[in-house]
Amino acid sequence: MKFNRILIRINRISAWLLLIFMVIYIISGYAWTNRILMPLYLAKYLHTALDIYMIPLFLAHVLIGTKFTLKRHGIHHDGIVDLAPLLIGVISYILVLMIR
Repeated sequence: MKFNRILIRINRISAWLLLIFMVIYIISGYAWTNRILMPLYLAKYLHTALDIYMIPLFLAHVLIGTKFTLKRHGIHHDGIVDLAPLLIGVISYILVLMIR
């Protein structure tokens, strides 16, 4: 039960960090295309560098939410509920790193 509380806390922290990163990501993308709000080199750097930090936060947020949704919908087999999102997250992150 204590582990679930830790996961909920991680989920909330990742959601808030994602909000901050997404605002910066959107502003930097807008600044990059319209050449306003910030220097072009800074906008380009922020927009291309933030994705590597946003992806683990996004995966943590979505996969923790998926774990609790599966439990809420009656799938209580701990092996599936715990291992499947973890494997999906690791494989997804590896694929993103390979593309990058």
